[in-house]
Amino acid sequence: PNPFPALESLERLALDGNKMDGTLPDFSEYIPRLKELDLSNQDQTDDGGLNGPIPRTLSKLIDLSILDVAGNKFTGSVPTTFGNLAELKVLNLSSNVLSQSIP
Repeated sequence: PNPFPALESLERLALDGNKMDGTLPDFSEYIPRLKELDLSNQDQTDDGGLNGPIPRTLSKLIDLSILDVAGNKFTGSVPTTFGNLAELKVLNLSSNVLSQSIP
């Protein structure tokens, strides 16, 4: 069961400029209708900021049109499944530690 049933209809989530850290959860499971996700510019101190690989599960958000995760510490490559996001118009991955080009 969804622990956040009130969020199932949420279309825009903007949490930019906070002090979040750690890896991203699977948003597709709890907020399946998400169209805009802005998690940019989290705390970039040595111990803070969002990090790890960009989750492949973001590509399950088939209505996603804006994804902004700039200014974090994401590593690895951009999931090839992002190519399936037909509605995606804005993808901002700048100022991360990605190691490969966008597929």
